[in-house]
This record gives sequence, C-alpha cells and structure tokens, in this order.
Amino acid sequence: MDKLKGKVVLVTGASKGIGKATAISFAREGYRVVINFKSDQKAAKAALKECDRLSEGNILAKADVSKEREVVKMFSEIKKRFRRLDVLVNNAGVFDGSDNPINIKTFENIFRNNFISCVIVTKHALPLMKTGKIVNVSSIHGRLGYGRPSAIAYSASKAAIESYTKNLAKALAPRILVNAVAPGRVATPMWGNPGVAEQKKLGEAHLIKRMIQPDEIAEGIIFLVKNDAVCGEILTIDGGMSLVTLG
Repeated sequence: MDKLKGKVVLVTGASKGIGKATAISFAREGYRVVINFKSDQKAAKAALKECDRLSEGNILAKADVSKEREVVKMFSEIKKRFRRLDVLVNNAGVFDGSDNPINIKTFENIFRNNFISCVIVTKHALPLMKTGKIVNVSSIHGRLGYGRPSAIAYSASKAAIESYTKNLAKALAPRILVNAVAPGRVATPMWGNPGVAEQKKLGEAHLIKRMIQPDEIAEGIIFLVKNDAVCGEILTIDGGMSLVTLG
C-alpha cells in the first residue's frame, strides 16, 4: 500500500455499480479518490463515506462526462485540489432500452455517453498525468461477433472503446499504460439491481452459473493498475460467457 498511498485516481460513474466498487477498492489501496457522478448525489455521498473509511482526501466531482464543458469544470477542480492525476478509470456509461438496428437517436445517445465521454475525459486528464495508468470499462458484448440486435448500439460503442484502448496505448506508452476490462453480466443497476432469483437466471449465461459481482470487476481494474507489464490489453472478466452462445 505504501507505494500507492497518496496517489490520485478519478473514477467516472462512481456512485454505484462497478464504479462504486472500483472507487472503494482504490481507497482500500490508499488512493485519494475522485468520485465522479452525474446526478445521484445521495448515492455519491454514500460511496464517498465508504471511501473515507479507508483513505483520506477523497472528493466528489459532479459532472455529466458526455458534456465537455462540465468535464472542463471538473478537471479545474481536480487540478486545484491535487495538481496531478495518477490513474483514470473511464467507467461511466448507459444502456438504452430503445436500442435497435435503426434507432439513430439511440445510437447517438449511447455513443455520446459510452464512447465520446471516454475520449473527452481522457483528453482533459492527460495534462495532469506525467505517468500513470488508464483503464477503460468495455463489455464482452463489444467483441467481434458478440452482442445482440437489441443491444446493437451498446455493443458497437464498446467495440469502439476496445479499438480506442489499443490505439491510445500505442500513443501513450511507456509513460502512461492503457488497458481495459470486458465484463460479462454484472449485478449492477444497469441490470435493474437483480435479486437472488433473477441473478441466478441471468447468471446461466456464464459458465460459472452466477452473475459477476461489481467488486470482482474492481479487482481486475486494480490488477491492471498495479501491473507495469500489461499494455494495450482487454482483460476479460465474463465468467466464461464468451465460451457460451451469447444472446
């Protein structure tokens, strides 16, 4: 922990789900955590409270990361408070129930929130990062041939993130190492906070026969940040879902 203590990490979409679990995991490692959230201040404060039990100097940062003017304001506060950023986790994203092959508005909404937001945040993070790590949160549905027609825009946005991750890694290494994680079905609000019975049903798509928990994805992100030899990789944490027919 001593090597990591006092470093600064920004986790986008950190008020719940994978983002919250990741923020808490970084606090456990001694990081000062910037907890970004879009609108749910109550959930963000709850995440902050848990982080404050584990490390000092954590802050909330309200911003819709799909809007550059709000991202600029957020980074102004980060620079003022910390003068640096050591790790960026691009986690914020959405799923749209109206996703289908011809809904252009949904494509625009999903790409703006899932992919363009990642590019915007990274753009403004880099001036504060002399060295460090960037981890993007993708999805197993972003892989070539995966996904389904009812999540076509979502899958395409995650495929874009994976391509972006690999090319960004080429651009920034060895100063900054860039990787991504590709989760399967994780028990988060994106799946409607499923109960025990629904988790069991949804988990049948995995070889492990259960849904993945947010902290299991967070552990993978921590691994990528701690390891100095992994660069440009997509770490699959899908419970064996990619070995089963996806749908």
